[in-house]
Amino acid sequence: MRKYIICFIIVPFIFISCNDNFLDEDPSTKIGSGKLWKTQSDVELGLTGCYSRLKGSYITYTRSYLDASVDNAYALHINDAKLMQVGVLSKSSPGIAYLIYSAAYRGIATCNDFLKKVKQVDLPPADAKQYEAEARFLRAFFYNELVQRFGGVVIYREIPITLEGLKLPRSSQEQVYELISEDLDFAIINLPNVAYGEGHTVQSSALALKARVALFRGQWDEVASITKEIIEPQNSTPLYQLAQDLESQFIKGKGQKSCPEIIFSIKYTEDISGRQSNDGGQEVEFFHWSGIQPTADLMNEYDLNDKRRSEWYFQPVGATGYLRPNGKIYEVEGPLLTGWGLLKFLAKEDDRRYIANPRDILTGHDVVLIRLTDIMLMYAEAMVEKEGGSTSDVLAIKCINDIRKRAGVSHDFTTITRQQVRKERRIELAFEGFRHFDVVRWEIGDQIKNKTIYGNVKLGWEDHFYLWPFSQSEENINTNIKGNNNPNY
Repeated sequence: MRKYIICFIIVPFIFISCNDNFLDEDPSTKIGSGKLWKTQSDVELGLTGCYSRLKGSYITYTRSYLDASVDNAYALHINDAKLMQVGVLSKSSPGIAYLIYSAAYRGIATCNDFLKKVKQVDLPPADAKQYEAEARFLRAFFYNELVQRFGGVVIYREIPITLEGLKLPRSSQEQVYELISEDLDFAIINLPNVAYGEGHTVQSSALALKARVALFRGQWDEVASITKEIIEPQNSTPLYQLAQDLESQFIKGKGQKSCPEIIFSIKYTEDISGRQSNDGGQEVEFFHWSGIQPTADLMNEYDLNDKRRSEWYFQPVGATGYLRPNGKIYEVEGPLLTGWGLLKFLAKEDDRRYIANPRDILTGHDVVLIRLTDIMLMYAEAMVEKEGGSTSDVLAIKCINDIRKRAGVSHDFTTITRQQVRKERRIELAFEGFRHFDVVRWEIGDQIKNKTIYGNVKLGWEDHFYLWPFSQSEENINTNIKGNNNPNY
């Protein structure tokens, strides 16, 4: 164990980030070497440590701020997002890029440690495979967070025990995808084929992530095949269905625990120890502090009668007033520079969300990472691309029409186009961390460049932003990265 203690002292020099208080709560670091990895309960506690890494910077609810690095919103208080949005991204000021890089590698390190130590415990074979499958799913998730933003990265299959062991060269993008594929294929075979519920990843979670990886790579046949099997399985009843409302996916008090749409999420509880943040969270940061302000450019994409427009957003009464469902006006902290506020993650009918000190709000909504609507939109997009820019595929049409029907807007399409699918992704998945992902994979930076964010503030974009830079500090530590950074940084 002494070697691994040394390693964890070294690793933070590379993987450190700000305000990750949950690191102190990682169960796998709290148990001494004399206790850990002896019983199945110890293994489960160690696996909880792997899941806790999902609460890292810009992996958890803060991924919503990624929409404010492009054209969906303005981030009032987050300088990292504001700088990227106006075209400032470099290895000396990497901001969000560095924090995601750090959080993802923390997750990878914890998963690798788990995968090594779980083999020391005598477990029923089926249980051992399921534990391994869960950790490998999470490792694949973290590597996907990296590869879609940085391209090829350093691959660690185990935790290095020396400083020199950290200084590996970048693997190619294809090699990273090979590892992700290996991990997800193992997970798909060994995870239970049941509906997602209590926080542990299931087979459909791994299938959905595999589809998302293929989506980013433009592998349309694979996307269509996987997503269709989730939506309409050939030999069984579907495990998931669209929720009838627009709140239960995101709000715990509106039935999130039993929402039939959620395929994978980050679990929180509505108490001091289990809430999203001790100094913020979705409801405090996005609503009370006006931290995420939707742009007029996004809001103009919604039909005026779209329920998503009225339920997920508000225009202030006066400068900063929000007209609550009970008719009372609540003043948020402003200024609302774009003229819009965000309600998507607010339990707006709950009086406990309007207290004098917002920091005392116990926001315990689970952060949804994969839901059925995303799967449906993936399938529709795959069919559009497979057929050259439009499709009349029956299931693809049904997916788009069902999503729009729930929102109360026209849903009588008989053909759908690339532009219609892209628009629907933007407005349905807004502030769930996908807009930057979509801008990059569609290569539409030139289309969003110079859009108005608010007032005279324009969006800045350069072609080399499609890949993010490795930070200067990472170059200084790992000399194999220096001279092999992404172009134009």
